[in-house]
Amino acid sequence: MMEAPSPAQVQAQVKPVGCTMETEHKVYNGRPAASSSSMQLLGFILRFLAIVLTLVATIVMGVAKQTTRVPQIDVETGELVEVDAMAKSTYIDSWVYFIVVNAIAFVYSTFSLGLSIANRTNFRSMEMFISIADLMMLILLFSSNGAAASMAILAEKGNTHFFMPKVCAVVGKFCAHINASIVLSMIASLSYALLVVLAIVSLHNSSR
Repeated sequence: MMEAPSPAQVQAQVKPVGCTMETEHKVYNGRPAASSSSMQLLGFILRFLAIVLTLVATIVMGVAKQTTRVPQIDVETGELVEVDAMAKSTYIDSWVYFIVVNAIAFVYSTFSLGLSIANRTNFRSMEMFISIADLMMLILLFSSNGAAASMAILAEKGNTHFFMPKVCAVVGKFCAHINASIVLSMIASLSYALLVVLAIVSLHNSSR
């Protein structure tokens, strides 16, 4: 005949199960916190990268200029003479737009990084606002990069249909500065694209 288990035996059988469940619960609760901290740190790094890149891109594009001597026909004498010609980034509206947008992105990146660090313990409360602002910065950077790149290609290749010469053949140093600033700004755009992706992943995890 089977004997009924004593209270001590029941407690011994139940206790390990309870301990196992408690341990699993703690590990489960620890994973989202660790993942959130890693994503937050990655966000800080991407914002700092955007600060550096947009600042350098703004400066390089803003100071890009070169003076050279080009042949030109004198309208009075009809002779071919050489005159000084200056290529400057602020002469082209698309490049001015590029400078303004990257300057705005630099200011916003600095502000958002400082705000994120100051409120890192309560970041969830403003995550949606910052994510929307990040998306706006991404759109602005992409549009300015596209506008600047189109003019850079025109300066490099020229356009015979509209009688536009290959400017970069004459002012190569100037065009190198223009291209470098566009590349830097494009990398900054990728940083903001990754920030938007991180925000989507974070919101998805918080809704589970």
